[in-house]
Amino acid sequence: MRNKVFIDSSVIIAGLASNKGGAHEVLVLAELKVIIPFISEDVVTEVLRNVQKKLPGALEQYYLLFKTLPFIIVDFDNDTLESAPKMINEKDAPILAAAISANVDWLLSLDKHFLWKTWAGKVDFPVCSPGTFLEDLRSMFD
Repeated sequence: MRNKVFIDSSVIIAGLASNKGGAHEVLVLAELKVIIPFISEDVVTEVLRNVQKKLPGALEQYYLLFKTLPFIIVDFDNDTLESAPKMINEKDAPILAAAISANVDWLLSLDKHFLWKTWAGKVDFPVCSPGTFLEDLRSMFD
């Protein structure tokens, strides 16, 4: 069974910026269809804005990435969006709401607002960095 993984914009940007590291490995797993990658329209917009601003040389890779990878774009339901700001800041609430609405198995981020919180009992999936996800994924096969 493949894991449904919501990928935050910070992971996609890091994966575009370097062909090494956990973020890049997660994108490779998505390309190889080892995981099912979920994103939202907010993620697409944020990645484009940041690539244009900080990595203009990676624009071609950005377009290729979104043409190549089998991303499933999900939206949040309004009830979830209303409850998400109680768990995280308002800026990141749509990302959390989309992951909850999509019923994913994991949410991956490099954003401190996601990583520095305790999520046990708040959401039904782990929220972690790509590196932690990869370690946990490997341990499932050991």
